[in-house]
Amino acid sequence: MPQVSIQIASRTYELACGEGEEARVQELATYVDGKVVELRKQMPGAPEIKLMIFASLLLAEESHEARGAAKAAENARASATDNAETLATALEDLITARVDKMSKKVSGAA
Repeated sequence: MPQVSIQIASRTYELACGEGEEARVQELATYVDGKVVELRKQMPGAPEIKLMIFASLLLAEESHEARGAAKAAENARASATDNAETLATALEDLITARVDKMSKKVSGAA
């Protein structure tokens, strides 16, 4: 199992990760570290553990909001699909009715 070295809050951590996941783990660690850096500016002198907890809460909030946005997008997609299917059915019915009407006119004229 590959090992990756990450830095968060000026500390280095050695972690195991899945094969080929090293770059992604580094990317995520950089993102988390950025949150801690932002918090450190807002809360100078705060203990590191407090910064890490606040960063975790901020990340949890982002995740929660993203899941909500994804759910809303999925609902909108489903609604659009339903609307498209309803429209297609209505158009099919209209075309069928017009063809039937034209057939009756042709049959009646003959």
